[in-house]
Amino acid sequence: MIDIHCHILNGIDDGARDLETAVQMCRIAEMNGIKHIVATPHTTTVDNIGHFLETRDNKIRILRQVLEERGIDVKIYPGAEVFVDDDIFFSNDLKRLTINGSRYILIEFAFRNVKIRKIYDYLNEIINAGLVPIIAHPERYEFFQFDYDAVNSLIRNGVIFQINASSLASFDGLQEFELAYSMAYNGVASFIGTDAHSPVHRANNLSEMMRYFPPDISQYNMQVMVHDAPKAVLTDSPLPQTERKEIRKRGGF
Repeated sequence: MIDIHCHILNGIDDGARDLETAVQMCRIAEMNGIKHIVATPHTTTVDNIGHFLETRDNKIRILRQVLEERGIDVKIYPGAEVFVDDDIFFSNDLKRLTINGSRYILIEFAFRNVKIRKIYDYLNEIINAGLVPIIAHPERYEFFQFDYDAVNSLIRNGVIFQINASSLASFDGLQEFELAYSMAYNGVASFIGTDAHSPVHRANNLSEMMRYFPPDISQYNMQVMVHDAPKAVLTDSPLPQTERKEIRKRGGF
């Protein structure tokens, strides 16, 4: 399996606190069938990309060396989780923040008080730069949790999404689970990532979490989300085709 969203690098954001923690997370990944991890540290500014990338790449180099020395069969790839706000309109360097040098870029927004029109503006800016935005953990945003039609409008425009395994395992709350489940069941989510920050907080024990996934999600959709689609990103290829159906909010809450 391939984990396309993981805060595996130490000392760069709120992820692994030190190198040994990063190594421990890689051991957990290996035990859970994850052979490839995209390191996606947070970047909250598009002003000083060079410094961010220099730090990230140095951390990746050190971690790769330690994994090789200790015989841990997990490969680490460069990426970022890019916080998007109005500063996006003043950046001409986003390509450097893509996943593994591909056209795909993982993005996130403020969790509240963002209007769908603004999200469209951000996405269009990224697309006009020749990139393919992947919205990280859409199920965590209040403006999507309570407005599935906003998600449907993005679906109709071909936007792609990455949901968190912990949300689909119902570890993060009812609203998060309901939206993640609807997106996975209807083929809307292209990726499942762990978004792991430590061995215990939203950990990357993916196989264990999969035991709690709803059983009616098709095996095809699961294969796409944990392997085929992330592989396409790493190789800068088109994503596999899925039948993407619009989602509906279930009643009772």
